[in-house]
Amino acid sequence: MMNKEINFETKSKFFAQSFVNYFNPKFIDIDNQKVTKKFPWLKIFGGLIIFIFVVVMLTAIKPDFQNWKEFWVQIGKFFELNKNVHIGASEFTPYETFLRSLDFLWVTISYSILGTFFGILISVPLALLSSKNFIKNKFIYLPFRIIMSIIRAVPPVVFAFIFFFLFSKSLAATFSITIFVSSLMTKWLYEDLDTYDMKSYQAAIAIGNTKTLAFKSSIFPYLIKRIISYGFYSFEMVIRFAAILSIVGIGTIGQLLSDQYATEDNFSHMSIVLWVLIAAMIAIESLNFLIKKYILDYSQKHPKIDETLPYAKQLEQLKSQKSKIYLFKIFIIVLVASLLLASLTQIEWSIGNETKISQFNEGIKKLFSPDWSLFGGSWHAAKTSVIPLGLQALLVAISSAIVGLFFALILGILAAKNITKHFSYPFKLIIIVIRAIPAFTLASLFLILSKDSKLFVAVLALGIHSIGMLGKLVMESTEKIPNKTLQALDASGANWLQKIKFVVIKSILPQALSNFLYRIEINFKSTVVIGAVGASEFGFQITTYSTDTAHWDKLSSYLIFTVAILLLLEQISNLVRSKLMTGYFFNPDIWFKKKTKKQTLIKSLALCNLNQEEFQNDLRHAKYMLAKHQFDKLYLYKYYKQTNKLPNQENLIKLKEKNQVYLKKYSNKIKEIHQQISVLYKKIYKQTLKNLDHYKNWFIKNKIAKKAGEIAIDKYFETHARKGRKYAIER
Repeated sequence: MMNKEINFETKSKFFAQSFVNYFNPKFIDIDNQKVTKKFPWLKIFGGLIIFIFVVVMLTAIKPDFQNWKEFWVQIGKFFELNKNVHIGASEFTPYETFLRSLDFLWVTISYSILGTFFGILISVPLALLSSKNFIKNKFIYLPFRIIMSIIRAVPPVVFAFIFFFLFSKSLAATFSITIFVSSLMTKWLYEDLDTYDMKSYQAAIAIGNTKTLAFKSSIFPYLIKRIISYGFYSFEMVIRFAAILSIVGIGTIGQLLSDQYATEDNFSHMSIVLWVLIAAMIAIESLNFLIKKYILDYSQKHPKIDETLPYAKQLEQLKSQKSKIYLFKIFIIVLVASLLLASLTQIEWSIGNETKISQFNEGIKKLFSPDWSLFGGSWHAAKTSVIPLGLQALLVAISSAIVGLFFALILGILAAKNITKHFSYPFKLIIIVIRAIPAFTLASLFLILSKDSKLFVAVLALGIHSIGMLGKLVMESTEKIPNKTLQALDASGANWLQKIKFVVIKSILPQALSNFLYRIEINFKSTVVIGAVGASEFGFQITTYSTDTAHWDKLSSYLIFTVAILLLLEQISNLVRSKLMTGYFFNPDIWFKKKTKKQTLIKSLALCNLNQEEFQNDLRHAKYMLAKHQFDKLYLYKYYKQTNKLPNQENLIKLKEKNQVYLKKYSNKIKEIHQQISVLYKKIYKQTLKNLDHYKNWFIKNKIAKKAGEIAIDKYFETHARKGRKYAIER
């Protein structure tokens, strides 16, 4: 009976240790190359989280196609021809609607041109002050980054409402667009400047140039290209943003889309407005293409000269082949300057009347006194509670970004000229058309489709809008793939699908995922836009409270939640982008990674001393030693692997006692090394502080002393590594 109980206990312990070993890191030594492989916890939990999110998404959104037939009936009205519409007591022909569309479009473009121009002017110095490549002091660049992140997190429409009480309508539109563009451009530019190689700038200073001249000769040419590229992208974005300013009371083309023609009987004329907007987008896209081709990416062709001709004839040949690209540059400069001057004529340069300014003064006090009651109470009972409505908006933002990314990958790849040649143009047009239609217009249409689920309407509207924006970025990333790479696959016999799978997807996926994460942030803010037409409760509340200064305390509560969520999303996006671009979430020099590395090396050194093995001052070797230690702790499982049998009761007790002694020695060894390192660090730290008595700034002294202590610890490990190599040679 006793033997059976012991046998059962041994088997139970063996199975328990086998189970633990399954999840432990696996290790192998191949020709002294230490390899460790962790259990894929990240993939498992990542997959589980995605599965749970999909279930929650479908449950919460409740896809609703109840009015499917009615929806297509109303879509058919967009294609009715030669139909007059009545707006109030007025009647408009299609031609009159076309002229009105052009008039409102010009006003929209005027605000967008001025806002983009002023936004770029503001963003350049802000980007330089926010770039850690230029400003080494983090107490300067970090505050600028934080302030711009907060400004960027506030929905642009809110700024339009605020400025509406201070200035004329046209100035309010221009200033809100300026803030929108400057916040985006600042982020894009300082991220670019952070990755810029400063060697050319430093070399220019080293040979005696002033900082201004060095900047002008080395950095400015790079910066101006990024400004022009980002400027056109921003301009395209703000035209769609300017369209929604009609909800603030500012007359733009959105006034026709969201108000006058947003009824079933007037859909035929809404289509005219949309086609005018689409034509404008095509024109902007074409101009952007020409500028990229002939200015940003232009390279002078090498001249061909007949060397058998006399010198004078050769000179004539050379002059005749001189590039005429400067004419195109002059044309673009004149065009932009003309549009800028013409746009200035659309602005009413005045401030608000006394009543509006009085309302603003009342509201601004409330804006800094949030109504905290909106964060409490019963979430289900209160229809204005910030957190449940905000979480719904976040769900919509993520879900719509997923929908957008899926279809954008398909359309974007098909629209890339290096993939589908001349067949790419129809797909380019589809992307432009989708991108041109404002999100609130899509939301208005899908409200017809869905009877009971506003969340579904929001996901459809922002999802389709995201297809256009992400599709353009996917197309551009795909077209950047070198033709030589694709030609090499053609030569090896790869078919079209294999090229997509093995080259295109792998090449564009990191950038596509990065854009996807950024799109979540944009979609969250866009819930305010679609909320204006009733497609988002969260956005509707922000829009409603923005219109009345008496409710700006409630608006403040919603803005606090919005800023907090978007700052959190930005940090998560930065971590994921870092993982995609560099292979790790956090920089190896970050404090907790250095601390973790030190602890890992200490444990490895303790194991090497205990087992009389060679110590290496290398993290990969340390992880190997710790993985081996995890295996050694499972004494029963290890015994079975070595002998292919389970021990009897006597051997089991000996194994257990031996393991306890081993773990005790290991623990004591770690404490001993910790103590040695602690004594060494304190000694070097104090000695360094004493040697720096002439420094007045304590923070600098402390930083240098800490660095000296860390260097001493590194030398401690390196000394033990040399001893380990010497011991290995002697042995």
